[in-house]
Parts: sequence; structure tokens; C-alpha cells
Amino acid sequence: MSQLRNLLQYPASILRVQNPPDQAYHSQISQESAFEHMQNTSQTTSVISALGTIIGYIGSEAATEDVFERLLWPQRFFNAFGWREVLEIGILNPMGGPMHKAALNTLDKFQQSGLFKGRDLGNMLGTAFFHDTGIRYKMHDPPPGSTGKEFVRNGLWVQAIARIPLVTQYQKDPSPELGGEPPKLVRARSVVNFLELSYVDGNVDPEQTVKDDIGTPSFRIFLALVWSEITALAVGCFVLGYWQSLFSFLWFLPLALKLLSATFTIQRESLLTQPSGNKANLEETKRFEIDTYGHGFLVIEGKESAVLQFFRHYGHPIRSRGREIIQISIIVALGLIFPIGLMCSTIWMSVGLQYVWLGYQLYATLAMYMYRFTRAHQWARSEARLAQKFAKGINEERIAYLQDGSGSTIMGKLTRIYVGSFGEGQKVLKELLPDDSTKYREAKSDLIPRESDTSDTVKRAAEDSDEKHA
Repeated sequence: MSQLRNLLQYPASILRVQNPPDQAYHSQISQESAFEHMQNTSQTTSVISALGTIIGYIGSEAATEDVFERLLWPQRFFNAFGWREVLEIGILNPMGGPMHKAALNTLDKFQQSGLFKGRDLGNMLGTAFFHDTGIRYKMHDPPPGSTGKEFVRNGLWVQAIARIPLVTQYQKDPSPELGGEPPKLVRARSVVNFLELSYVDGNVDPEQTVKDDIGTPSFRIFLALVWSEITALAVGCFVLGYWQSLFSFLWFLPLALKLLSATFTIQRESLLTQPSGNKANLEETKRFEIDTYGHGFLVIEGKESAVLQFFRHYGHPIRSRGREIIQISIIVALGLIFPIGLMCSTIWMSVGLQYVWLGYQLYATLAMYMYRFTRAHQWARSEARLAQKFAKGINEERIAYLQDGSGSTIMGKLTRIYVGSFGEGQKVLKELLPDDSTKYREAKSDLIPRESDTSDTVKRAAEDSDEKHA
């Protein structure tokens, strides 16, 4: 009791000095909370940065130079854009992901081809400006023909025929026990394609006509470009509306660069006009054998000028140094989008925005892998549109037209003969390409309605499947 009485006798000021001040106490707690929050944020940022680096490495391996071919020639690669391609184009074509490795590979090819040397220097064939198929052809007229060392180069019709689906169905073969012949062994189903190219005057069937892909990009092309970045636009609008952040430009930039590229796209060489007068009379009909590497056998017949333009000049870029520099600069910019985004995410973005950026990069990487392994590079192209026209017909009725803006038209008439093995295909090819031209005419007229004894079932099934596919 005496101690308690003595304690109460102390001045109030002394007692206040011995107790910690309330303001300093709360300030210390706030500093500790802020430090803990900064530490947690730093750890989260480090994890996101590490995941972004991993995604950048994995995604860069998925991206191919094909995406820049589509960028540099939108008239061809979106020529068949329609309702059927809306889902694929809208989901699998973003260019805001890790494109840096594909961009570097594309620029390396430009340098190797001499495009950096100066005006009108270097070769565009074999680069993203003008793809080279690497396929060879052999001209058979006049006998003995050429050596077979000439190249198809870009080969529009060759690529179109390679895209016609070869879908066959099994049919029930007669049983040997019931007196029927044993089923023939089918090693590899294939097809022998015979394509006739010719000039056309006058009106043609619009349902079977494909407009050329060398003019100024149309409104449909620009619409396809906008739709190809629809996912990026949606995310960018969300970031701009929710965070009101200027980092939303990372999602809008790919579309802006695509539209800029289409606006300044390089002009291309168009169809040749039909020869007239003595030149037309002197021009001979010739046959060309093409090795399509796994897409069947192909023979093209037609006037030399009608056929060889697709092996040489058609679609080749018309040199323009200013437009070339713009396109190369756009490729560089697209290659820098991911590194710049990763740097912004690591240094300046808030944690929530970092998660959004990382999630989009993961989506873009998965889209690039799907684009690569589903052969999405072939979607919506001029070749795909020609293949659709051919697939609608049956045998002699497989006709497609290619028409440019001036009205020049090339007609392609396709005949397909289905075979059950590579050896059988070679036999059919020899009948189509005999050494003597007179025998060739007779063989061609006799061959088309004939059915092979070795693969009768395969041919009938293939024709049925083509009708169903159409």
C-alpha cells in the first residue's frame, strides 16, 4: 500500500514521459505495414517478371516467319476472309506476343538477300516479301523437254491444288469366300491432278471467280486486320477503362502497326494480258510436270505465257524503297513489343496490371502454338479460295477463274484421278506425259473416263468424299 501511495504522488508529467506517445506508435506501425507491403509487392513483381521471361522464351520458339508473310501481303492472306474464318482469325492471329525471335529471323533473311544494301538492290524472292516454295517443274514440250531444274517460285495454282482435301472413305470389299476378289493393298492414297490454264474473254461465272490479290487492300482486308486483333482490343479497352492506364497502348500498338503496314503495302505485279495477233498464233501449248512433295502428282497444260507467269512474275513485289523501309521498320517495332512490355511490367505497372499483361502473353503464346500446328498460315488465303472453287465440282466440272481489276481472266480446269499407291500414280503420269505428243493427246482423251483396276474402290470412295466435302 505504501508503494502504491508513493507511485500516485509522482507528477503527471513524469508518468506521461514514461508511456510511449500514441502518434509515434501508430507511425511506427504504419511504416512496418508499408515496408511489409512493399516487400510482398516486390516478391510478386519478381515472380511475374520471371514468369514473363519464361513465357517470352517459350513463345518466341512458337512464332514463325509465316506471320510476317501475312503482314506484308494482306491482299493474298486475307483474300478468302469470311464467316467461316471469323473464329480462327479472331483467336489465333494476335501479334502482341513474343515475336522478337521470328522478327530477327525475318530481318536476317532480308540482310542475307541484300535488301539492306540500297534502292532496288537484293532479291525479294525467298523472303517474307515473296515466299519461295522451292518446288521444281519440268517442261515436256517440245520433247524431250527441259531438265527439270526450273523452280515454281511462288506458284499460286500449285499451292491452291495442294490445299484441295484428299478425303477418302473405306467401302466394304467383296469377301474372297463369297467368290469376290481379295481387297487390293492400299499403301498411300494419292491423286494425279491435271490442270488446264487458259485465257478467257467475256463474262465468267462470279460464283467460281476469285479476285486477284495484287491491288490496293479493300475494306474487307482492313476489317480482317481489325478482327485479327479483337482480343487485344478487348483487353486494351478493359485496361484503359479500369485502371485508366497509358500502358493500354501495349495492346493497341499491334493493330496500329498492322493497319499502317496495309496502308503502305508494296504493290505487286499483276496478270499478263492475253497475247493477240501473230504472237498468239505462234504461241504453243505446253505441258509442265510439278513435283508437289506429298500432295500428289500435278501436270499443268496451257499456253506458255498463261502458265509461266505464275512461275515467274505474278505477285512479285514492285520495288519501292520508301515502302520497303516502312515495312522493315514495322517488323522491328513488332519485335520490340514484348521486351518493352516486360520492362514496363517489371518497373512501372501495378500488380493487378502485371497479372493482366502476363495472362495476355500466356494466351498469345498458346495462340501461336495453335497457329503453328493447325497450319493456320493457310487460312483465308487466295490459294484456299481457289481450292474451295475446285472442290465444288466433280472431275471435268472443277473450274475456277482468277481475275484482276482490269478484267484479265485466267481459267483453271482441273481433272483429278485418284490412285492407291505411288507406283500407280507414276503409271498414270506416264500415260499423261508420253514421249510422243500425238500419243499424249490420245492418252489424255482415253484416260479421264477410265477407272484403274488396282484402285477402283479408292477412286470411287474419293469422288464420293469430294461430293460430301463440297
